[in-house]
This record gives sequence, structure tokens and C-alpha cells, in this order.
Amino acid sequence: MRARLSVAERREWDRLPISIPFFVRGRKFTGEEFLEFATALNLSAGGVLLATKRYFDPGSQISLEVPIALVNKAQLPRSVSLLHATVLRCTPDRQYFLLGLRFEEPLVAASSGLESDQP
Repeated sequence: MRARLSVAERREWDRLPISIPFFVRGRKFTGEEFLEFATALNLSAGGVLLATKRYFDPGSQISLEVPIALVNKAQLPRSVSLLHATVLRCTPDRQYFLLGLRFEEPLVAASSGLESDQP
């Protein structure tokens, strides 16, 4: 008989309770693209908990973009601002939906191939 693991024990990465704005992009069933503004409630290297006003079906593929203001992206140090994710769950919560998302590539993998500018 297999022992059940708690949610905390199943997590591969620690979650950071931090609010970050995101633009969410995807396609409706009609094929029409949409853009939605959302807020991350917590974040880990493997995924994010996102509050949004739109319902998403589990299994939906979406893109998340961190808004970057007042700078040219090409002048920024190496960083990730566009993430691809899959909706694992969508739970109604008052006026919002809480999306549990898994990143296509963990953030640590995305940054591990970058060269360090430090000695």
C-alpha cells in the first residue's frame, strides 16, 4: 500500500509568497488570442499560483509575461520575462479564479545555462 504524501512533501521547490503582476496570453476555443492581467500570489521554480478573472480549463497551455517598464529589454542583464505554463487546476475564489500552473521548464533550468558575470 502506497503512503499518501502531503502537498508540502510532494513539492519539488519551495514557494515564495510574493505578489508579481503578469500578462497572461492564450487562445480561446475559437482560436482567437486573448490577453489578461493577473497577479501571482506565490511562486516557485516549478510553477505559480495566479489570481485571474478568467476561468481556464485544466490542461490549457498559456504564456506568462512579466511586465517590464521604462527599459529596453535588450539592455537588461540575462533574465527570464516570458514563461510557458500548463493549467493544473482552476478554483473559484470570490471574484477571482486561482490557477495552479506548472512551468514548461523550471526556472532553475532556464537560468542554469546562463554564464555568470561574477568571478
